[in-house]
This record gives sequence, structure tokens and C-alpha cells, in this order.
Amino acid sequence: MKNFVTLNLKQKVFINVVFVILMVSGVYSLFNTPVENLPPVAIGKVVITTIHYGASARDVEQLVTREIEEAIDGLENVEYVQSTSMRNVSSILIKFIDDTDYRHLYDELRLRVLNVREQLPDAVDDPIFTYLDSQDWKPVIIANLIGDLSNTSLTLLAEELKSDLRKLDGVQEVALEGDYHQEFQVHIDPQRLRDTGISFAEVAKAIADANVKIPSGRYRQQGHNTLLDTGQVFDRQQQVLDVAVRRDGDGNFIRVRDLATLASLSHREPDLISTVNGQSTVKLKVKKQDAANAITIAERVKQEVERFNQLHQRDGVTTVLTNDSTIEIDDSIRTLGGNMVLGMILVTLVLWITLGFRNAMLTAIGIPFSFLVTIIIVKLTGESINTISLFSFVLVSGIIVDDAVIIIENVYRHLYMGKTRRTAIVDGVSEVFLPVISSAMTTICAFAPMLIMTGSTGDFFSVIPKAVSFALFASLVESLFILPVHILDYGPRQMSANLHPEGDYHHLQEGPFAPLWKIYRGLLNTLLNHKWLTMAGITTAFMVTMVMMIVSVTGIMPLIKVKFYQDSYLRYHVTVDMPTGTSVEGTDAVIRDLSRYLVSLGPGQTLSTSGSAGLKEDQDYQIHRAQHYGQVVVELPPQSEMDLPTGNDQISTYIDQMYDQVEAYVDQHADQWPGRPTIQVFGESTGPPSGKAVNIRLSAMDIDQARAASDDVLAYLHNDPAFADLINLEDNRASIQSVLNFEVRRDRALEYGLSSSDATRLIAGSLNGMQAGNYRTTREEIDLMVKLARQEDSGRGLLNPEQVATIPIVEHSEQPILIGDLANLDYRQEPDARTRYNGKPTLTITADIRTGSQLSASRVQVLAQRYFDSINDRYPGVSIAFGGEFESTARAYTSLAAAFVIAVLAIYLILASQFNDYIQPIIILSAIAFAFIGVVLGMFFTRSVFTIGSFMAVIGLAGVAVNDSLILIDFMNKERERGLGLREAVINGCSARMRPVLITTLTTMLGMLPMAIGIPHKSITWAPMATAFATGLASATTLALLLIPVEYELTENAKERVRNFMRRRQRQNLKQQREKNK
Repeated sequence: MKNFVTLNLKQKVFINVVFVILMVSGVYSLFNTPVENLPPVAIGKVVITTIHYGASARDVEQLVTREIEEAIDGLENVEYVQSTSMRNVSSILIKFIDDTDYRHLYDELRLRVLNVREQLPDAVDDPIFTYLDSQDWKPVIIANLIGDLSNTSLTLLAEELKSDLRKLDGVQEVALEGDYHQEFQVHIDPQRLRDTGISFAEVAKAIADANVKIPSGRYRQQGHNTLLDTGQVFDRQQQVLDVAVRRDGDGNFIRVRDLATLASLSHREPDLISTVNGQSTVKLKVKKQDAANAITIAERVKQEVERFNQLHQRDGVTTVLTNDSTIEIDDSIRTLGGNMVLGMILVTLVLWITLGFRNAMLTAIGIPFSFLVTIIIVKLTGESINTISLFSFVLVSGIIVDDAVIIIENVYRHLYMGKTRRTAIVDGVSEVFLPVISSAMTTICAFAPMLIMTGSTGDFFSVIPKAVSFALFASLVESLFILPVHILDYGPRQMSANLHPEGDYHHLQEGPFAPLWKIYRGLLNTLLNHKWLTMAGITTAFMVTMVMMIVSVTGIMPLIKVKFYQDSYLRYHVTVDMPTGTSVEGTDAVIRDLSRYLVSLGPGQTLSTSGSAGLKEDQDYQIHRAQHYGQVVVELPPQSEMDLPTGNDQISTYIDQMYDQVEAYVDQHADQWPGRPTIQVFGESTGPPSGKAVNIRLSAMDIDQARAASDDVLAYLHNDPAFADLINLEDNRASIQSVLNFEVRRDRALEYGLSSSDATRLIAGSLNGMQAGNYRTTREEIDLMVKLARQEDSGRGLLNPEQVATIPIVEHSEQPILIGDLANLDYRQEPDARTRYNGKPTLTITADIRTGSQLSASRVQVLAQRYFDSINDRYPGVSIAFGGEFESTARAYTSLAAAFVIAVLAIYLILASQFNDYIQPIIILSAIAFAFIGVVLGMFFTRSVFTIGSFMAVIGLAGVAVNDSLILIDFMNKERERGLGLREAVINGCSARMRPVLITTLTTMLGMLPMAIGIPHKSITWAPMATAFATGLASATTLALLLIPVEYELTENAKERVRNFMRRRQRQNLKQQREKNK
């Protein structure tokens, strides 16, 4: 290695030029790499939404949902199919098995469903396929158009703005939402039908027959072509009103104008009404391309919106921007960037104190170099700068100087021997060259296996091992190739050639480490004199912490709070469930009132509110549609403008408090609404979707069985004190609604020449309206619908649905046949929704856990499973399963456990190849157990939450913690090679490496410390991981310095005893052989 280092020093001009090129390229990449809040994540879910307007939940399930489920059945790599059938809507969620070819499966799924389109009723709209990824629930920004205008006018203006926004560079899609389905409506007066004896179907048929246009080819004459059309598609109101339906008894035409109360452009009764801050809106969701910069796009959208507002100022329209991802990005940069900068300052300060100013600067320059080279690789690999990559930089900011510290400290030691600077560099660098490579590779090998994590969680966190590995590789290159050249040019001068009595370790008796060095040598001697007692103590500590972790993760005893992901919420949802049967307009009135109330809390608590009547979104980003559902999404202000009564770092507590406030508001105003709503309040996750904390699925062949079992389990969860911290506890059973059923009397239908199906279609058309072709506007062709007039719309028409029975349905020679003559009217009670999971009727019990509670999802699962096992005999055929946070946690921890095993094996392989020994790598790996002790006790005493990030910290520590042990073992081996005795080699080797070990630990811990304690800003999401890493590393380093020498001496003594035993056996065998030969 000396020749290699010597050659490297001779090429210092080349090395310095490469250094400058990489730094400049890194700065360029920094300003040209895409920036976004979160990395793109493929969830592997598809939602199929099918509208069957006017159909009951039962009909939707039988006619639509089951047909689509049967088409999907047999599709490979499907994990589950979850369906909900509601009035008007079938919603089917398909989840593919993790890490399969989602796009290929999506294409095959579409093909299968479209192949059965003809088997669905004619009145059913084409299925809508929604492929879910992070861009769907995390758009760059949303532009909301509001004003005292009709929905049609707002939609026209939104289309104009949409056209402008789609032209912006980097914009992938602009989705328009909140517009109503436009149609031309003809309302027919029921009384006029009764007076004239004309049936509703006859009017619809007359309009449809007149509203036909057929291309008729062309007529060629004398070399000139004349195109021919026959008929017309209505494009004026007058054309519709002039349609003749029949002649009356006097021979006069009865036209549509004689029967209609209204004929105009209108819209279908909306199933969804959108609002912003309590005002009607049409919204534009802007989604970016993967390689685009979110900040740049958001700024361009803001400029375009400002131009649009000025242009349409007189039109009475204003555009409000919500879901601005730049707010989240700025907050992340402010928090994580502040943590990183402060960490770098602390690292540099420690290096200055321990190594001197010049050495500190030479070492610290590796931090920006490593980060900039990492950004170059990030840009080249198509990744982005986001919250996760910023956290990775914070995580690694103290680690990347470790190699440089070891090298410069060893060069420093050789200078103290009186060597020249060049000789000290060559000897010092070559001496630790291989250990430094091994050290970096063990850390990389610890993080890299995290890439095997599956599903959306794996995609979400994959940035961490990539960024850390890139930074460590850049740090290794800088330490081995660039740093020696910088030391040669700018390093410390030659020290005095007079050796001190302490030999190589004189420098340890100077500076801040002098008292520590003396204490350490004395303590080390004491532990080495009581080796077995020492090992018994550390083994006991490890077993205790292992038990603490096991009982917490499995939910047996919540000594440590275990949570899948500790969220820092930027938005929260207030969902509303009105009484079944409430119209979407009634729900909208509640949503508007709640929105205005939440806005009235002031800009310190509410930046904006986005309301939706007709749907609600759960914590797994799944949308549930029904007219009595609604939600208000409240956007919190940026951290710099936030003023929460609970404190700005207690957002989860604030959201819990808001539940009580909203409930109180509902109690005060419920008498003004169509009914009292059921309220839920929950934060919108900034991490991977994991669902509610508690998610218990009860499936059976019959929904009544599932309902009975759910009643029993719910009663247990409500009444047992162990679950006192569960909130929003409920199941998703359907509400009961009243349905007026028109049942055709088959004998009467046949008597008048109608089949049951013909009679049913005629009645349904009278109830729900009939399409009579299309109506052409200046922009498009829309449906032309013929409907019965209602008194609430035009002052004439039906007062209630029962009056439909008096409408003529077919013509008869004596008198018109009324609907009531062919059908019996019967009110029935039916569920408003039907849910199935993998084809079985299923009820799902869900709940959240109150902030600050020690209750965990795994604990709820253990107790719920135990209770269900005790009552299972009462409910044969009912099965229980657990989803939500418990399922996400179990999957993530399982894949992380596999990553941990791979990391340990990879580290062992590296160490075994370096030391050419089977036992010494095991000694080094024992540092992982030391780190684990620190993590568990750190979580326990700081009352931090053990998240998936904390588990990742443990895996990362597997690589970092062994580095100190590796250096200690390497130097003890070198001391023995010099001919020293075992005890002297152990003492001298550990003494020589105490300072670099402590320095590297201090730099790594101080790099993480600002994040762990929240200075200058606290990250609720990442603080637990930083705490786990810092406490684990502190424990690993302290115990490694004290216990690795004990383990080393024990194993070396054991080896010596084995060698002595083998030598004795060999001598005895030789002696026996000689005696035998005699």
C-alpha cells in the first residue's frame, strides 16, 4: 500500500483538478436536480369506479360489482379485491402483490373488465380506472376557482386555465374536478300527460326519433362532390320544443312545448359538490412529471394563476391555491437543512478541539465534497432531492468524516514519532488503508440491504440506503485519494523527533483526552481482571433489552410505544357521516358551515379548507362515495406562521383537541341541519399509506354472521379498560335506508302486451329519465334527457315519488294504462352499502389511538385475537384478519429483519476476508448487540416512539457500530505482531485507538444530535430515528471500548488453551508412536 499512496501523492495536480471538477459539477447538479417533497411511490392499487345512476346498493352489487369481480377472478398476482356497492356507485379496490409488474397487471385488468362491458346494464357508465401512485394523493398544487357564478361558468373558466397550465414545462397532467355532468333536460308535466293520455315513453321516443342524423354519403355531379346528411342533431331549444308527439282528437299536433315545463341546458343532479373555504369551486389538480422540479412548477403555476386572475377580475372569479407542496418542501428544508447545518458546525467544532484547526478543516472539507458528489449521482440516476434524501444527509453528516478522522489521526501519530510529513502520510495512510475500506464497506453493507424492503414502504424508504451509500462511497474516495494530497500541501509540520517515554501514545496525554486516557486505562485493567463477571453483566443487559423489545413489538406489554410511522401532519381531515338518505345538498350545507368555522380559527391554525359533499377519504387514501358522506380537508399554515394552542411541535395533540372542538360545534348547530352528523378527525399522513392504527376484518358467507361477530368484538373493545385510548372506534356496517320499490305485476303486463322486462324498463325510464339522443353545444355533444317535472324545480310536477303511479305508461283503446295499473308500490328497508373482501361479505372495525398513549396496534391485535378465539364457537364460518397499521408494521418489520440478517452476513464476510479468522469477526459483530442495548434503553427512558425508522437505525448501526471494534481488533493484532504479550497488546492497542474512536463517535452523534433534540427545529417524523441512532451509537462505542478488549482476551486465551491442548495431544501421539516403534 505504501507504493500506492506514494504514487497518489506524486499525482497531486491531477487529484486537485479532479477535486475541483467534482465540486463544481456538484454545485451545478444541486441547482438542476428535481426537488419534491416526497419520492414517487408506486402503491400497486387500482380503483374501478362504475356509475349506475339511480340503482340501489343491492342492484349495483348484483348487476355491476359481481360481474366485474368475476372478470377479475383468476388474475395473477392479486393480493386482495375489496368492493363497496352503494346507491349509484360500484367501487372496487384491487391490490396487487408487492413488487410485481404493476403496470402490466393494470393493463391486463383493464382488458378483462372492458371485455365484460357488454354484460353490464345499458344505463351503466363506462368503468373509470384509477391507478394509484403518490402523485394522485400528492399533487404539486391545486388551483381552486371560486366566485358568485354557476358551476357551468366556473367550469368554462377552469377549462381555459387548465389549457394554459398544461403547457407549462414539467406538468404531466391537470385534472379538473368539481364540474357537474352537463345535459340538456326536458321536464314533462305529469298532469299534461294525464290530460292527453300520452305516456312518458311516447314523448321520449318522439324526441329521440326526431333527433337523428345519418351521414348519407356524397353526390358527384360534373366533377364536383356534394356531401349528403339526413336528419339533424338538436342544437337549439326551439328544435326540441317543436317536436310533434301525436295528433289530438281534432287532428292538431301535440308538441313537446305543450307538455314541457322546462327545456334548457342544465346538469345532472350532482353526487359531489366541492367547496373551498365554504364557497363553491371547480378545482384543477396539477401533477408533475417524475423528473420535474416541484418548486419550479409551483412557482410557474402561481404566475399563471396571477395572470388569469387579472384577466378575469371583472368576471367575478378568484383562484385560491391549496395543497401547495412548496410549503411542505420549504418546511422540510428549513427543519432538516437546519439540523444538517448545525450538525456540520458541531462536527467541525469537535474536530477543531480534538485535532486542531488545520486538521479540522482538512477533515471537514470531506462533508460538502461527499454531499455534492452524492447529488451528482442522484441526478445521473434520475432521483430527486426530497425530504427522505435530506434526512439521509443529516444521518450521514457525522459518519462521512469517520474515515478522514482515522487517517488524519494516524498520520498525526506518525508525525509525533518524528517522521517527515510525506513519510508520515505514506506510513499513516497505508497502515489504515484496508481497515478504512473495510469500515466504509461494512457501513454500506448495513444500509444497502434495506433496498429489499417490499411494497410502497420499501419504495418510500429506498432513498435512504441509496443516498447513504453514495455519500459513504464519495467519502471513502475523498479520504484515500484526495485527503492525503491536502495533508501534504496544507497539513501540520514535522513534530519533534525526540520520542517520549510513552512512545507512540504521547499525543494522547495532551489536550482534552488526557484525563479520559488515564481513566480508561485503569478501568480497562479492572475489567480485564474480571472478565467472566463483565461478560455475565453485559449478557444479562442484552437479554433484558431483548425481552423488552419483544414484548413491546408483539403487543404483550407496551414497555416501548411501537408505531409504524410517526407522522408530522400538514393537513387533517374532518369526515362527516350524515343520516342515511340525506341529499348531497344537505350534506353540503353541513360541510360549508364546518369549513367556515374552521377558517374562523384564524391564519395561525387554518390556512385553507377544502370541502367535499358526496365523498370522504380514509387514512389509506381510499375514497368512499355516498350522498350522505362529506369531508373537510384543513391545511395547516407553514411552521413559521403556525400558532397552535398546543404548541407547534404537538400537531398530533392539536388534531386530537380539534376533534373535541368540532364535536362541540356540531352539538350547537345540529338542529340547523338535516340531521346530526357523525364526525371523525384524523391527520393526513406525509409518509407511506398504512391505514388506521386498528383495522380488524370479519368475513363470513353471510353479512348477518359478520354483523353479529362485529357487535361482540366492538362491545369488548368499548368496555375493556385496556382500550380506553381507542378513539373513532366503529365498524363500516351499512346504514339502513328506505327504498320505494316498483314491483311489476307480470300478469297485468302480459294482459296489455308487455313483457315484465319491457314494463320494468318503461317504469324505470319514467322514474329516472330517458335519454333521447344527444344535444350539440358549441363545445361538445351532451346527453338530451327527458324527465318528469318535479314541483320543487318548476312549480308544477310530482310532489312525491308515489305520484309516479298516476303517469300513463302505455296507450290503450279505452283509456291510458297507468304505472300503478302494472306495478305494486312497496317501501322497503335496505342497507345503503354492501362491502365484500375477496368475494366474501365483510365488516371492518377501525379505530385510532390517542396521541401519547402507550397502547399500540400490535397490542390491540394480540388482545382482539385472543378474545375472538374465545368466542369463535359462537360464530362458525366467521374469520378474523388484521390490516391497517398492524399489517403495514408486520410487513415492513419482516422485510427489515431479512435486511438485517443479510447486512450482518455481508459484514461478517468482509471482516472474515480482512482478518482471515472465524472468531474475531464475531467479536466485532458483538458491537451490534451493544448498539441494540442503547437503542432500547434510549427509547424507553426518553419515551420516544419506536418506528420503522428506528428499526432502520438499528440496521444502519450494524455497520457503524462495528467500525470502532474493527479498528480496535486491528490494532491489537498489530501490537501482537510486534511481539508484545497479550495483555500489553490489548492495553496498548485500545489506548492507541481510544481518541479516534471517540472522535468518530462524537462527530457521528453530533451530526444527529440537532435532529434528535429538535434544534433549531424539531422533526416529529425523523426525531425517533435520530434518537435511536444516537443512543445506540453512544452505547456501542462505550461498550466496545470496554468490552471488546475483554472478549478479545478471552478468545485469545481460549485459542491458546486449544493450541496447548493440541500440542500436548501431538506430543502424546508422537510418544506413543515411538514406544510402538520400539
